[in-house]
Amino acid sequence: MNLSPVILSIPIYFVLIGIELLVERWQHVDRYRFPDAVTNISCGIGQQVTGLFLKVFGIGIYAWIQANFAFFAPPDTWWTFVLLFFAYDLCYYWAHRLSHEINLLWSGHVVHHQSEDYNLSVALRQSWFQGVFTFYVYLPLALIGFSPESLVYVSGLNLLYQFWIHTETVGKLGWLEYVMNTPSHHRVHHGRNPEYIDKNYAGVFIIWDKFFGTYEPEIAAPVYGITTPVRSWNPVWANFSHYGTIWQQVQQTPGLSDKLRVVFYKPGWRPASLGGPIPIPEVQRPDYQKFDTSGPVAVNYYVFVQYVIILIGTAIYLFGQNAMPFPLKLAGAFWIGAGILAGGGLFEQKRWALGLEAFRLLASAPMLGYLLLSSPATVEFHLPAFASLTLWVLGSLLWLRHVWILSRSPAPVAPEMANQVPDLG
Repeated sequence: MNLSPVILSIPIYFVLIGIELLVERWQHVDRYRFPDAVTNISCGIGQQVTGLFLKVFGIGIYAWIQANFAFFAPPDTWWTFVLLFFAYDLCYYWAHRLSHEINLLWSGHVVHHQSEDYNLSVALRQSWFQGVFTFYVYLPLALIGFSPESLVYVSGLNLLYQFWIHTETVGKLGWLEYVMNTPSHHRVHHGRNPEYIDKNYAGVFIIWDKFFGTYEPEIAAPVYGITTPVRSWNPVWANFSHYGTIWQQVQQTPGLSDKLRVVFYKPGWRPASLGGPIPIPEVQRPDYQKFDTSGPVAVNYYVFVQYVIILIGTAIYLFGQNAMPFPLKLAGAFWIGAGILAGGGLFEQKRWALGLEAFRLLASAPMLGYLLLSSPATVEFHLPAFASLTLWVLGSLLWLRHVWILSRSPAPVAPEMANQVPDLG
């Protein structure tokens, strides 16, 4: 079983999101939009699944350096744990800062900043490839001698702390603002206001920003998102769109040296011959329009129900993947990926999403059949389980067809209905 604090805390994440939704209802404010929240969580699901295949890269290099080149052998005590916690947070500050100040690395982090809302679901909106771009920042900890197991555990605690600061529900917190990273500090970091760009990189301790000169207090209300919105609910496009932007910029830039500067300088850098760095646009208030899509509320209900099943399947997959043969592990990853991709496509009424979702539903049968046949369960259990799956697949296909017909209907839909979340109460 994977004992990472991040994995074990998944139920807590959703409980806290539920509490925030209740507070939102009580305060009569709208901080959640259903397609945006689903996309945020989809990015987080994708990050956990792809991490199973990519973690060997960063952790493997870390473990090799620690085993062969460590200068010390720190004892396994509470004070070495505290030391590692602070040292990791300092490394996180620099990994985070580099991810904003180098265009190629920004490709691996921009996903986290794309949402134009700010709520706890945004904390789950993580890039699938950021670890590949920043793992080397933590290698000094391997040279000191901290074990890979300790690093994984501390990194999980660090990320776990950062979950609760993605909220507008909590205001400023008095003396904690001087030392800790708080919701107020992190709201600044997610703001696209010119004065907030590239500020407050802290993970747990805001002291690093104050020491290195990147601190900015929250004064004006932040406008969230990035300066060039991704304008899509597609989690795959969210993770790959900035690579396309870099490629376009490289093609437009003459000279090899300037092409390399486009890749490795700050996002928005351009040579003087093309007008110099792209200026940060001012935010437009109060008529700033967030990206949105209109469609029948039936689409939201369908995605909601299927998403609950995908979340349950993902939890089972993450907790049981160590015992899975590689082909099944890969098939499970594609099943989860197809589900989150199809959900985003259905929000945007993309025709390919219909085919992808139908394929995912049909593929569920042989996957479950394989699991049942390879499990110690009795035949008496196999038959009702497979019959239930068949009914679910057929029912979902019929529901999907009905939803698609409604989504292609020319009948107008009120914009406020597009973000309606199914009311289970």
